[in-house]
Amino acid sequence: MPKGEALCRLDGVVKGYGPNTPAALGPISLEVHTGEILGVRGPNGAGKSTLMGVLAGVLRPDSGAVEYGQGVRESIGYVPQELSLYSTLSGLDNLRFWGAACGLPRKAIAARSRWLLERMELSGKGRQPVSAYSGGMKRRLHLASALMVTPRLLLLDEPTVGADGHSARLILDTLVHLRDMGCGVVLISHQAGELERVCGRILTLEGGRPAERGVEP
Repeated sequence: MPKGEALCRLDGVVKGYGPNTPAALGPISLEVHTGEILGVRGPNGAGKSTLMGVLAGVLRPDSGAVEYGQGVRESIGYVPQELSLYSTLSGLDNLRFWGAACGLPRKAIAARSRWLLERMELSGKGRQPVSAYSGGMKRRLHLASALMVTPRLLLLDEPTVGADGHSARLILDTLVHLRDMGCGVVLISHQAGELERVCGRILTLEGGRPAERGVEP
């Protein structure tokens, strides 16, 4: 399958968290393309979350270069493992908040919120407080909040952890839909079979570096 446009390129990136500690990531060179889901796996401490932070532009590398395609930097969606939801607000109000934080016009926020609640099968729960949601429902809403921006590059760190089977399938199906629409997706998962199900390539990290087998097709 031909590669799409390079959305983000890492060239010899190294990132550490102190002068007397080993680098948490790198050196690593990597490209993420349109229309693909790149899986990332590895043990705890392998550098997976650091890689996500670098791709998102949240962490600045100590050395090496990070390059984005035109307009990509402004359209990155990031789904961290820790839920970034306001439990006392309704699901709808959470989406409205993130839409406003992204600078969307009011009409766009209303339309996008309705569509995402429907897509995540939460329309009937949209006006209930998030504190009343199940774990799987919270994971679905968490993804929806990142999609308010309509990302070109979507980064996800264990998006299905703690989710029921139906919620996990719905989340993965949504990632495939986004891929087919041309979005580039990077997915960290420890859940058995998830990466093999949806990813065109899988990167295994060990000690902050690609393992010997590198990126598996």
